[in-house]
Amino acid sequence: MSQRVLLIGATGRLGRLFVDALREEGHTVVALIRHEEGDGANSHRRQLLESFSRNGVMIVHGGLEDEASLDRACSGADAVVSCIDHRPDHLRLQVNLAEAASRSGSVRRILPSQFGIDSRLYGDARVDHGDLKRELQQVFATCGVAVTFVHTNGLANEWVGSLGQLGLSAPPREAIEVYGDGIVQFSTVAPEDAARYAVRALTDGQAENRHVAIVPPDNLLTQHELIDLWEAKSGVRLRRLVVPSQTLDARIDSLAQDPAKRPQLAMAQLVRAAWIDGLGDGRRLPDVIELSQLYPNIRYRRASEYLDRYHPH
Repeated sequence: MSQRVLLIGATGRLGRLFVDALREEGHTVVALIRHEEGDGANSHRRQLLESFSRNGVMIVHGGLEDEASLDRACSGADAVVSCIDHRPDHLRLQVNLAEAASRSGSVRRILPSQFGIDSRLYGDARVDHGDLKRELQQVFATCGVAVTFVHTNGLANEWVGSLGQLGLSAPPREAIEVYGDGIVQFSTVAPEDAARYAVRALTDGQAENRHVAIVPPDNLLTQHELIDLWEAKSGVRLRRLVVPSQTLDARIDSLAQDPAKRPQLAMAQLVRAAWIDGLGDGRRLPDVIELSQLYPNIRYRRASEYLDRYHPH
């Protein structure tokens, strides 16, 4: 059934894929878009917004910190999806979104930005934004609107393209860091597939007030297996630089001392959670539904196929 869906973060790398996935399912998309200084000079962003308008996306100008614009955007919406990034100050603004959805009287489902590893698996202070994500789960669970929390583990554009060395924009040419013994499995999913699974869950009663995970079985790989795939595809032999868990812990402790290094700290913490702690190895708490099993008709991209983007034939 077609719904009117408010999308937060529509111009982001993941958000624009949700625009496509929502439209493919026949939904009407309303995008909350902030006015940014210099919009006139940002031709890429301007072209993206023009494409939204051509494809029937309704644009409401405003932001999560603006109650009036949030109320306008939520008015008449059946569901809300947030693709806001995981910087803590941005994540925290979703409290305002929960309150606006509750006030609207029309919103029946919220899918907040909880992508990545299920933060309930982290220990306290193990990953900085994980503590905040758990707090926000309570906010949404008690806001009076049904909620679906989607956990993706690793998005392929960040994890497959970097061969697990988070922060690289493409596979390296000479050397790659391997964390621990390199044999801990981690699950990844192409971001466009994550959007398609999540949009399907958005209107599914089975996912109402539930945590759901996307763990495509063929994409559960160790870091060594991921590197092997790339070497076989590219013909490049990489030097594998082993980073023991103690060395990674020391790196994290050092980064934590410098407020200017918060992005690098977050990436190092996530690398530890994935390749050392194994928190994205397919483990699920008892209340979690796995979406590739629930929706077997959705074809997902394998990691090997995703790597073709970096080594076209």
